[in-house]
Order: sequence, then structure tokens, then C-alpha cells
Amino acid sequence: MSVRDRVGFESDGFYKFATGVLTLFLVSISVFPILYTFLMTFRPANEFYSNDVQLFPTNPTLDNWTFAFAELGDALVNSFLIATGTTLLSLLIIVPGAYVFGRKQFPGKKYFFYIIIVALMFPYILLIVPISDFWFTLGLYDTIPGLWISYQLFVAPFAIWILRDYFAKLPRNIEESAQIYGCTQFTAFIRVILPMAGPAIVAIAFLSFLTAWNDFLMSSILTTGTGPRPAVVELFITVAGGDTSDWGLITAETLIIGIPPTVLYLWARQYLSESFEMT
Repeated sequence: MSVRDRVGFESDGFYKFATGVLTLFLVSISVFPILYTFLMTFRPANEFYSNDVQLFPTNPTLDNWTFAFAELGDALVNSFLIATGTTLLSLLIIVPGAYVFGRKQFPGKKYFFYIIIVALMFPYILLIVPISDFWFTLGLYDTIPGLWISYQLFVAPFAIWILRDYFAKLPRNIEESAQIYGCTQFTAFIRVILPMAGPAIVAIAFLSFLTAWNDFLMSSILTTGTGPRPAVVELFITVAGGDTSDWGLITAETLIIGIPPTVLYLWARQYLSESFEMT
């Protein structure tokens, strides 16, 4: 081996070693807080206030998980119903709306789309009091359908903006080709356009579910203790209630609430990457 080849081999080996060390360091920074939080859920209350810093609990217990599931049982069901209903309703509104804005022409199209853009920038916190009063009048206050409709204010403008570009970039002759083979305009939309827009629709559904699952402001204002209070609000009550914080219970509830969106993301991540590459 010549001197030049040996120097190149050594520099290449050093580069791989440095890359491996840097990667391990970055992964450790990301994984360690999650691991430490997970281990905290098995720690009894008295160990949180000791002077010793320990990674693993001395006397591990499952009490925190038991209490967390007991406190979040009904709230998790409420969160699932709220997030699922919000997702389905948003798809019924967003998919046809984005398709019309992306592939059809109609009077005032540009100005209606400007209204959607303005809605994206509007501070929704200003609508909390009017919505609460209006929902109370309509009988939607402290109900799951009331939350379904309320979350469309967050979801619909952004989702239409994203999905419109996806529909607009699909080839223009797709519907015409489908109609030549016997499809109507509606069946061409159902059988051709929707399957091609599948990744974007899955991405929008994921974002809708995530918005409804994680929201605190709207759900805390529009629900009461006797109504369909979601899990995020129950977590806040656990954090804010009492003179001392039960960190084992708080971390257990946090992980329980975070598991469903994480599982959903792992399933939808391929569709998410495809949709954002297209847009």
C-alpha cells in the first residue's frame, strides 16, 4: 500500500469513527430524556425527594401506572372519540373543498382562497368567548359534537391550503381519461383522484387527529368536569392540583397520552413523507 493510499485509508477511517461518535452522541441526547422519563414512572414518591440522583428506581413500583390508567380511563375514551370524530368531519369538509380549489374554476375562487389564507393567520383565542356563548345557546357546549365542529377552525384552513396544492399538481387529463372509459365526474374523483391523493389525505387525517388529541385551550373552555373532558385536561389537573407534584403519576399520564399519536405517526410516516415531497 502506497503512502497516499494509507493516508486516504486513515482519513476515511477517522471520518467514519467521528461520524459514529457524533451519531451516538446525538442519539443519546434524544433517547436519554425519554428513557429517564420512562424510568421515573416506576419510582415511588419518596425517591423523588431524596438527595441521591439515580437513573434506576431503588424500589420499583407499578402504582403510578395503575393510578394513571384509573384517572385517565374515561378521559382517554373521550379523547379518542373527539379526535376520531374531528378527523372524519374534517375529511368530509377538507377533501371536497381542496379538490374544488385545486382543480375547478368558479367565480370568486381567488378571493375565497384569500379568505382561507387570512383564517390561517387569525388568532383563534379571540373566538373562544363567542364560540362558548354560541355553543351554549345551541346546546353544543360541553358536548363531543361541539368539539368536533370547533376544531375545524384550526384544522380546515391549513389542511385545505396543503391539500389544494397536492390536487393542483396532479395531471390535468386524469379525469378526462377516466371519463373516456365510462366514469362520471364523481366516480372519476372517487376511483382515480382519491387513490392518487391517498398519501396527502392520510397526512391531513393525521394532523387533524393530532390537533384534536393534543389541544388544551379549546377542550378546557368548552367542557366541564361532568362533560366529555379529554385526557390532556386531566393531565393539567394532575399537574396543577395539590400542594406537591406527584412526578411519577405525571410522567405515567404523559407517556400514556403520548402513546396513541406516536403509534399513529409510526404507521403514517411513509404517507407523510410522500405527501410533503409532492407539495
